[in-house]
Amino acid sequence: MLKAKMLIGIGIAGLLASFVVAAPAMAWNPKGTIVKKVQNITAGSELVDANTADSAVEAKPGDIIRYVITISNTAAAADKQDNDLAFVKMTDTFPAGIEMVDTPQTRTVTETIGTIVPQKSITKEYQFKVTSTTNGEVITNKACFDGNSIVKDKPQQGCDDAVIKVKVPETPKPPVTPEVPKTPETPKTPEAPKTPETPQVIPKTGAETALISGGLGLTGIGYAAYNAMRSRRELIRKMLNRS
Repeated sequence: MLKAKMLIGIGIAGLLASFVVAAPAMAWNPKGTIVKKVQNITAGSELVDANTADSAVEAKPGDIIRYVITISNTAAAADKQDNDLAFVKMTDTFPAGIEMVDTPQTRTVTETIGTIVPQKSITKEYQFKVTSTTNGEVITNKACFDGNSIVKDKPQQGCDDAVIKVKVPETPKPPVTPEVPKTPETPKTPEAPKTPETPQVIPKTGAETALISGGLGLTGIGYAAYNAMRSRRELIRKMLNRS
């Protein structure tokens, strides 16, 4: 009898153990994940999962940035919604330095996503304009989700960052206009020496002229008288020679 009771006890214990081992396989096990990627549309960059300043996507003031948020349920497929990720919500609060293209005044987005079945995902995307003008500023945009199993016994949550780095272009310096070389001056042709001017004889007038004229007149009279006397002497000599 005792032996029979022992066998019955061992059998019950085995059943209980098998139930305990099997229980986890029957539990609700959704597995939620979130990935946030970023792309500089203006610059034509790739869509990347930039989580740190070292991997940040560069952007200039005024560039358009695209954020893509994917929430997935990576749990294995199961019957009866055992692994469904339910009651999913996503929240994204935007930091300073960026603003939504369509609604610049919006600073937080909350999306009610609902249920994500195993091996499926939901994607949301938004476009922003870079408003920061601080060179080198690192802007981190974090998106988060939370959810649960359909019986609310497996809370799920997570966050992921997307990072950009502001690069303000340097203001180009105006080009330096090269100086135009000066045209060498043409050497001046030396001037020919000036011919000395012939002094002009100033005609004498007035009292001086009168004196000169008078002197010349007297000289003429004296010369005439001399010639007359000479002629007379010659005439007397000839007469004497004849006699």
